[in-house]
Amino acid sequence: MLNLFSLEGKKALIIGGSKGIGKGIAEGISKAGADIVVTSRNIKDCENAALEINEKVGKEKVYPIASDISTKAGVEKLVAEAIEKLGQIDILVNSAGINIRKPALEYTEHDWDAVQNVQLKGVFLACQAVGKHMVEKGIRGKIINLSSINARIVAAQNIVSYIAAKGAVMQMTKALAVEWAQYGINVNAIAPGFVETAMTKVLFEDPVKKANMLAHIPLKRFGQPFEDIAGIAVYFASQASNYTTGQIIYIDGGWTSV
Repeated sequence: MLNLFSLEGKKALIIGGSKGIGKGIAEGISKAGADIVVTSRNIKDCENAALEINEKVGKEKVYPIASDISTKAGVEKLVAEAIEKLGQIDILVNSAGINIRKPALEYTEHDWDAVQNVQLKGVFLACQAVGKHMVEKGIRGKIINLSSINARIVAAQNIVSYIAAKGAVMQMTKALAVEWAQYGINVNAIAPGFVETAMTKVLFEDPVKKANMLAHIPLKRFGQPFEDIAGIAVYFASQASNYTTGQIIYIDGGWTSV
């Protein structure tokens, strides 16, 4: 049974893989056997993540590449470099994250676009570029997008562009799953609840906000990037999920079940 979850011989591109949830997923997919590229804007962050994961895995299976996914040119450059490094891409994970916290009435056009360009446009452009590669090479690939419980409920205030983007990612995942099923490409999404990362740290520092969030979580704790998220990513990336597509799985300690 465990062989169904093996990623030995597979090649994965983890966008946003240098920190937080993306790094946890990168570690999980690497430990399951895949060679991977981790990418984010900051090459030093990528190099540090690659070094750390390689040390845990015990062999060099992780390669760092800096990228900017907010433009088509940036995405195409990244995908070309990843293919050059890995040979091909069997698995794509879209986990790049950016958020701007302020009331909607104070949001500027720049604020809106900055979040959308990474959280939505960049996700589509990466799916499109890697999807084209998979179709041309006849790869029965796996694409994993990161949505959020905020695609279903409003679990936090003052992040209107982020919530809008994550809702769109959920529906885009379903649309691509239906459209690309003919090519044998599975497209699914993970929708985490509150996971302890650098991006969410500001929420956990406020004791009132922290207590309020925990009150909504039946398991009474926050998630961890590797321990709680990596497993479902490995499932979506492996042959165990060959008959699973267009699905959004909420990993939220039970929040959306209340």
